[in-house]
Amino acid sequence: MSAAFWIAFWWATFAGTHMVLSSLPVRGKLIARLGDTAFLGLYSLIAFATLIPLVWVYLGNRHAGGLVWNLTAVPGVRPLGMLLAVLGTAMIVAGVLQPSPALAGMKQAGGARGLTRITRHPLFMGISLWALSHLLLNGFLTDVLFFGGLLAFSLAGAAHQDARKRVIEQERLGQFFAESSFWPFGAVIADRNRVIWRELPWVALAIGAGAAVGIYALHSWAFS
Repeated sequence: MSAAFWIAFWWATFAGTHMVLSSLPVRGKLIARLGDTAFLGLYSLIAFATLIPLVWVYLGNRHAGGLVWNLTAVPGVRPLGMLLAVLGTAMIVAGVLQPSPALAGMKQAGGARGLTRITRHPLFMGISLWALSHLLLNGFLTDVLFFGGLLAFSLAGAAHQDARKRVIEQERLGQFFAESSFWPFGAVIADRNRVIWRELPWVALAIGAGAAVGIYALHSWAFS
């Protein structure tokens, strides 16, 4: 079997088990039988057991399987990709340090603030931007499958999480959902919220941007 097959296989396995285990019927039955702690352990074990081989296969077969596209030959695509990588990394760090109430395990309630005034899912959107940047800059089949899968899963996972939370945590998150949007600036455009610049986690965003620059500086050494 080719590396492209195994990347697609492990993405399907990782995403499929992730979605099934977190779906309301399956999740509820497993928690009732195992308890919260044991369910989280099982969930994490299956996630790592499917994610690790996915990353392993890709890292051993980067830029393989034939060229699907060469977008870097298009003027402006390379700087755009680099900008998206910096923005995505900054949002990932900020999404961790200023987490969304909709993230798994979060207990706080209330309305949207900071980055969640822009998007309900700063972490997932940051991952999406990072994946999109690498999808633009890497056009071989294994690259397209890996980063395209990451882009699709981050968006689908966020949407799946929203659907579940609207059912099981409507009381806690009702106001938050009303004031926030899945897509960036959706709530602002719809006049359901506004950006308050002083609320943004500027330090976290700066740390993330700096980390992105550092990763870029070491990229050729680490992935040569």
